[in-house]
Amino acid sequence: MHDRWRFAIQFCAVYGLRPEELRHLRIKDGARGAELWSIYQKSMGGTKGAKTEPRRLHPLFLRDGDGTAIDWKLQARLQVGEQLPPLNRDGDGGQALNQYLRRRAVWMALRDDAKKQGEQLTPYSFRHRFAKGMHANNLPIANIIEAMGHTIEVHLKSYARFKPNATADLVAAVNA
Repeated sequence: MHDRWRFAIQFCAVYGLRPEELRHLRIKDGARGAELWSIYQKSMGGTKGAKTEPRRLHPLFLRDGDGTAIDWKLQARLQVGEQLPPLNRDGDGGQALNQYLRRRAVWMALRDDAKKQGEQLTPYSFRHRFAKGMHANNLPIANIIEAMGHTIEVHLKSYARFKPNATADLVAAVNA
C-alpha cells in the first residue's frame, strides 16, 4: 500500500495535481504519441454551472541535491497498470491523502518545521511546489494557468506570491 501512496505523491508533486485528480488520470492519443490528461472537472466559481476543462498534464520534475532531474516515469507506469491508492468517496481525495500523510513521522516533522517558519504543509503543498517551480523557471503565466487548470483570476489570487519579483535586483543595480 505504501508504494501506491508513494506513486500518488509523486504524481501530485510532478504534475501539480489536486489530490482528487488522481482518480481522473487518462492516457490519450496525441499528435506526438501518448499524452497524460486529467479529465477532472470542478466548479470554476462565479458562473453558475461553469466547470474547468480537462487538460493535458506536463511534468515539472523534482531535482535531487545535485540539481539532476528525477524522472519516475509516472506516465509509463500508469500505462502499464500500476495502481494508485484508494481515495475514498468522490470528492474525498484530499482527505484520503492527508490522512495517509499525517500517519508518517517524516510528514509530521516537515509540517512542524513549516509551522515554525509561519508556513503550512498540506497535501496541496505539492501543487504549490509545481506553481512555484513554473514561476521560478519564468514560464509565461498563460502556460502556467493552462498546466494547472486555472483561470488567470484564480491563479493570481492563489499563486501571485510565486511570480518572480525583480525589485531587489533592480534596487541593487540602482545602488551599485
